[in-house]
Amino acid sequence: MSYTPIVYYISTTYLRQNTPIEDNVDDDKILPYIIQAQQTIVQEGIGETGLNALNNGVQNNTLTPDEQTFMRNYVQPLVAQYAFYLMFPFLNYKSTNKAISKESSEYSQPAELQEIKYLRSAILDMAEFYKRRMVKWLVDHPGTFTWYDNPNALDNMPKTSQSYFAGVYMPYGYGVGRYPVWTEPYGSTEPCSGCGGWSRSL
Repeated sequence: MSYTPIVYYISTTYLRQNTPIEDNVDDDKILPYIIQAQQTIVQEGIGETGLNALNNGVQNNTLTPDEQTFMRNYVQPLVAQYAFYLMFPFLNYKSTNKAISKESSEYSQPAELQEIKYLRSAILDMAEFYKRRMVKWLVDHPGTFTWYDNPNALDNMPKTSQSYFAGVYMPYGYGVGRYPVWTEPYGSTEPCSGCGGWSRSL
């Protein structure tokens, strides 16, 4: 089995410049969440074929001009916001071989759980905006990337146009009287193509 090098779409400097993360947060506490954002959220948006194509392009410095623009304008802002979202609950806590402890300093007090939940929800709103923005651009520009239009049939994680999740799952309707469902990114994709954004089976 060959070793796959770790590819970072953004640096810790980029993350700090685009989020409120302070300079005193160590890089080794940040980097795992950059990878998590790439391997989960980016892969969910563009599919495994797309993720592999971008990874290879970054690693080998072979990104096309379109891919470079796509990375700068859409992927990197998304990764920064989702990495911040993923790491946010753990900025207050430290895991050791003894226990999970809450960090504090002489001049500050750790945030309470309800405060953390509120702030994290606001971070997620921004992150989901960037994901919707990325997916909408891809849908609006067919033919730009073959890895998006014609992904490998054996993708372990195919792309999805769903960008938001409000905590309530509503499947597509199955008959008269069922609630319609808004499909992302701004219109219906499947299974009700051309429904103007609302999907309802009659």
